[in-house]
Amino acid sequence: MKILFKEGDDVAFKNNIGLKMTVKEIAYKTNLIPVKPKEDGSGFEREQRRCLDGIICFWMKGSEIIEHKFHSDTLVPWDIATKGIEAVLEYLRNAKSDR
Repeated sequence: MKILFKEGDDVAFKNNIGLKMTVKEIAYKTNLIPVKPKEDGSGFEREQRRCLDGIICFWMKGSEIIEHKFHSDTLVPWDIATKGIEAVLEYLRNAKSDR
């Protein structure tokens, strides 16, 4: 799993590139993943795996701190967002092809 951001990075949401946000935390969750059939045929053996749950960002709205969790592929680095929508679209195209 490739995470493009880290805590403290400045980012923007792809549909609101004028709002500067800061990555507060990379959130993970644990899932039970079926890995192989049980020998007795009664189902599957499962293992715990850590998966990305989202990227928690915060920003200021007046004197209030707002937090929200975003999917990683909806965020762009702030330095890209400041270059405009064409730069954001190019970044998103390249990020998608790198997966």
